[in-house]
Amino acid sequence: MQIRRLTPADAPAYRVLRLRALREHPQSYTSSFDEEQGKPLANYEQRLAGATQCKFWGAFMHAPPHADPHEGPVLAGVVGLEREQRAKSRHKALVIGMYVAREHTRQGLARSLLDALLADARASGVALLVLTVTRGNAGAERLYLDAGFASFGVEPGAIKVDNQFLDKNHMFLRLAPS
Repeated sequence: MQIRRLTPADAPAYRVLRLRALREHPQSYTSSFDEEQGKPLANYEQRLAGATQCKFWGAFMHAPPHADPHEGPVLAGVVGLEREQRAKSRHKALVIGMYVAREHTRQGLARSLLDALLADARASGVALLVLTVTRGNAGAERLYLDAGFASFGVEPGAIKVDNQFLDKNHMFLRLAPS
C-alpha cells in the first residue's frame, strides 16, 4: 500500500472511484451519482490541482495477480480535506469524500488515509477538523471516534435518498488548543 497526495494526473482513476462510491453508497454522501457523472474530467483535474482549496489523498494497492502485469498500482481509497477560506474560519477544515473500495476494506486503508490527512492538517496549521457521517454508518463512526473525533450533534433529515430522510452526525477534532 502507498498513501500519497493525488494530482491532476490521477483524475481518471479518482473519477471512477468517486462515481463508484456514490453509486454503491448513495446514503453516505451529500453529492449524488447523477450530479457527478455528468461532470467533465477537467472538473476532477481542477479539484485535484487544489483549485477549490481541496487536497486529496489516495491509497494505492498493487494490482491483483490476474491483472495485466503492465498495470501500475490501483487507486483503492480516497479522502479529502477542504480548508475554510473566510478569515474568521480559516482555522477549520472539512474532511470529505472518504471511501475505500469493498475489495480493499479491512486492510487499514481508511485509517492510513485519515492519518495522512491529519498529519497534513497539523503541519498546515489547521486547528479544527469537522466532518459528517450518515447515522447508521457504524464503521465510519468507529473510524472517526478511534481517531479522536467527537460528535457535536445530529442533523435530522440532512439528506434525502430514495425518498428517505437520513440524519448526519456532525463530528469534530481539535488539533490545536482553543
